[in-house]
Amino acid sequence: MIKTLTGGPQNEANADWRLLRVYIHYRVFLSLMLLGLFALPSGKDIVGGSNNLLFLASSVSYCAFTLLGLWFTRKPEPDLVFQSVLRLFIDILALTLMLHASGGLNPQFSMLFLVTVATGNILLTGRLGALVAAVAAFAILYEQFYFAVSEDTGLSPKILMQTSLLGLSFFALALFSQLISQRMRQSEALADQRAEDIVGLQTLNAQIIQRMRTGIIVIAESRRILLINDSARQLLGVEELPGLGQPLSEVSALLESGFNAWWQNPTLRHVPFRNNPTTPSVSASFAALGEKSRNHNVLIFLEDMAQMAQQAQQLKLVSLGRMAASIAHEVRNPLGAISHATQLLAESPDIAGPDHRLLEIIQQHCLRMNGIVENVLQLSRRQSPTPQLFSLEDWLRSFAEEFNSGRPEAALISIYCGIPDLQVRFDPEQLFQVVTNLVGNGLRYSLQHLGREEIRLVAGQITQDELPYLDVIDSGPGIPASTREHLFEPFYTTGNGGTGLGLYISRELCEANQARLDCQGQERGGACFRITFAHPGRGS
Repeated sequence: MIKTLTGGPQNEANADWRLLRVYIHYRVFLSLMLLGLFALPSGKDIVGGSNNLLFLASSVSYCAFTLLGLWFTRKPEPDLVFQSVLRLFIDILALTLMLHASGGLNPQFSMLFLVTVATGNILLTGRLGALVAAVAAFAILYEQFYFAVSEDTGLSPKILMQTSLLGLSFFALALFSQLISQRMRQSEALADQRAEDIVGLQTLNAQIIQRMRTGIIVIAESRRILLINDSARQLLGVEELPGLGQPLSEVSALLESGFNAWWQNPTLRHVPFRNNPTTPSVSASFAALGEKSRNHNVLIFLEDMAQMAQQAQQLKLVSLGRMAASIAHEVRNPLGAISHATQLLAESPDIAGPDHRLLEIIQQHCLRMNGIVENVLQLSRRQSPTPQLFSLEDWLRSFAEEFNSGRPEAALISIYCGIPDLQVRFDPEQLFQVVTNLVGNGLRYSLQHLGREEIRLVAGQITQDELPYLDVIDSGPGIPASTREHLFEPFYTTGNGGTGLGLYISRELCEANQARLDCQGQERGGACFRITFAHPGRGS
């Protein structure tokens, strides 16, 4: 658990109240000590010797006031300055009266004023603190002059020097106390600010660690968990977040075994493992926080092997795509020359009947190679989509009409939309390319299987997510489950005349429009390719 620290004026006020409470307890102790000293038989020789009644009344009143003040300051009050000024001036008055009752100025009794002046200049800054020192100095000087005049003893240079130095010491102490208090306040404010910064960084780091896709676990030297993020919990299949201090063996015995092996031999490569049959294959790596010893924590990184393989595959496909685009560009020119030469050769009167068949084969393969080249180049220089919001049912009817307009014989395209005016967000031209490819494949397999070209286009909406979808369903023999997972790989084809890029390009176009293209199984045969669109209410 992270405790939030708050600094600034609130902390400063609380610190001042704590200091004031300490001073209030000091006042209680001082009043009781002076009253007890006066009650001793020999105490009157030290305090209250000049006027017993005045000292007794002053000390009793001062003791009662301090005890009453202790009762009323059990919790902070908003008027800290007023409370401090009131108590300090009452203390100076009480000490002055008791000093007067004790026969005037003496060094031991006068030292009590120093505590009041120092405390006042710590609690009060600026002119108020200087005022406390001035009032205390005035009280001392007044007492000295009073006794000098009333007893007609006069002011000797020595006594005058002592009194003046004591008064000056009050102002020096006030200045020194304020400087020290200011430095302490600045240091405390800086410490509070640093504490807030540290807590903020701690909170930020905790959020970053929790949101990381890499699993993070920190364990102590006792093999107990100090930190674990959500990704690590998911990779290990832990339903509930383990409590801090839980042994690593209770979360994953295989991970602890791998850790023990790494501890014995840091160069040993850890074998990927599954914590249970339902979790993905996980690769673990370890790093000691500090020097590797039994007294340091260890950081464990968990990586999903499937994601790592997918990332490696994507990098490989990017490299292959660039290389294929370069090769296709170089192949295109000589391929065009071969096709053109074949056409010219076919027009020659010297070519006999059987040779025309050979020229047709060359021309067919030139066209096929040109199709592959066009697909590769189209994939490499694909333009960014411009999604638009439109009615899917209207678009499907327009598609079917346009698709059949360029064919010698119209195919049977059945359209069904369960939700009227179903809206989708997609680039219309790229959607036309995707659906054309899916419908063309479906008609070809339907013709092979049934002897007629027919296909169904079914549009609807997923109930729980409210995401529109489009199913392209043919009447072919269907796709085996073993083949289904390879359909969207580039250059993978199940037919003799295909390039193996149609479905790959279709999926890439769907993902560029924040949609998803999948192949779903059919109980009654045939293949079903589903396009799941993004939510139409969210802009791309």
